[in-house]
Amino acid sequence: MGAGLTVAENEDVTYTSGGSRLCGSIITAVCLAPLLIIGMCLMLGWNERRAVCTSKALIAGEREVHLMGCANPKDWNGALVFMNCDIKHEGLPTFTGEGDFSSLRFEGTGLKVKADMYQCVESKHSETHKNKGGGGGETTVTTYTYSTEWKDEPIDSASFHKRFSANFQQHCGHDNPSRPSGAPRTKTKYAESVQVGAVKTKLTSSIPLDTPISVKAPSGWTGGPSEYRSRKWRVSNNGIGDIRVTFYGNDWVHPAATLLGKNVHGEITAWTAPDSWLCSGSTLENLRMGSLSKDQLFKALQNESSTLTWILRFVGFAMLWLGFSLFFGPLEVMADCIPCVGPFLGNSIEAVACCVSCLPATACCSLVVGIVWVAMRPMVGVPLMLFFCLVMAAFFVFRVQSQKRRALATSVPLVAGPTYGATGSQMGVPVVAVPVQPSRQFQVQVPAGCGPGSVVQVTSPEGTLMQVSVPEGCYEGSVFAAAY
Repeated sequence: MGAGLTVAENEDVTYTSGGSRLCGSIITAVCLAPLLIIGMCLMLGWNERRAVCTSKALIAGEREVHLMGCANPKDWNGALVFMNCDIKHEGLPTFTGEGDFSSLRFEGTGLKVKADMYQCVESKHSETHKNKGGGGGETTVTTYTYSTEWKDEPIDSASFHKRFSANFQQHCGHDNPSRPSGAPRTKTKYAESVQVGAVKTKLTSSIPLDTPISVKAPSGWTGGPSEYRSRKWRVSNNGIGDIRVTFYGNDWVHPAATLLGKNVHGEITAWTAPDSWLCSGSTLENLRMGSLSKDQLFKALQNESSTLTWILRFVGFAMLWLGFSLFFGPLEVMADCIPCVGPFLGNSIEAVACCVSCLPATACCSLVVGIVWVAMRPMVGVPLMLFFCLVMAAFFVFRVQSQKRRALATSVPLVAGPTYGATGSQMGVPVVAVPVQPSRQFQVQVPAGCGPGSVVQVTSPEGTLMQVSVPEGCYEGSVFAAAY
């Protein structure tokens, strides 16, 4: 195993025996696959319930929401309100920088720091091949390559697998330095609350921090305001150790925001929708930048919920497909163990298992979704399930009829034996059915001196001597067909 395999200095080769693969595939099929299928069924059911309950909450919220102004925090106290107001400076903290940028001051809803260091990065690529000749074993070749990239977290190059390879020396040539204390680190901080119009809300993380903040570049730093760079910690000619940093805050040039929630004495909190069939505790609370109308906001919320629903449906279906295909894993490994043709048979079983697993995955996904819809929206789910049942019943009937027609077409016709004036049941003897032999014919020429009704002796094509009677209308020299 592995004979003739050339390994480069930046590669690792590992071998897995057929027995280890078989044990692993059996454990996966027995333990992991059922858990994965059950978990995905529960997730799909939860997703459908969430989609229905969210839709009901949005419908109820759109019906009960009140438009609130930006001046009086006591308007519509205790009710679901919707407003288009500006974000205010009042009550917001002043965020400060760190390290060399400790002089930074920004008053806003939050401060985002994006700090990157130019570092050597290890990448690996693995290729697994089944061992030729059978046996069920696999050979995995892992190739490690190196490059320099901007990364926001420090990378310990001492843990690289092929640190002394030519690839490392060619593309990096030097270890990464430790993170300098004077350089800022990537982080995001938000204010505890923010005032929108006359009310307060804690949805500060919903306000995007994407506007660069300008600050005076400290000693050893260049650039700004979109990006500041420093070479103070460079350790190699290819730039390893360089630092770049950008500071972001909220956009005070466009402070308009749209806020939705329950007004509780001037503070916006989550509004709980009325309970309905199998739905309770669904809440509405949202903040987004820009001035949106009520219809635009609720449509956007509905579209976001629908998008999430479809994403989770596809994920659940894909995981179910994977779960059912894992059941066939032991068969694939056992086929791989067959000498000579094992890998080919194993690959074939893997391809067939992938196709076959799609059917139960589709059925399971459809069944879970259908059951939830029948339970939560009977007026929609029941007709859909009835339609599904009718289609399946029609398919079953069509298949049964097709099998009957094929059976009739291939069956051998039977004929009862001669009764000579009395049936077998009348004589007390059971009637025995004998198969009718297919008849064959050959051409016979009427000999001289013979005519209709004459019996002539002929030889069949198989050499059998037999007697045939000349039919009506055939005379000396005529040709007729005789059966044998």
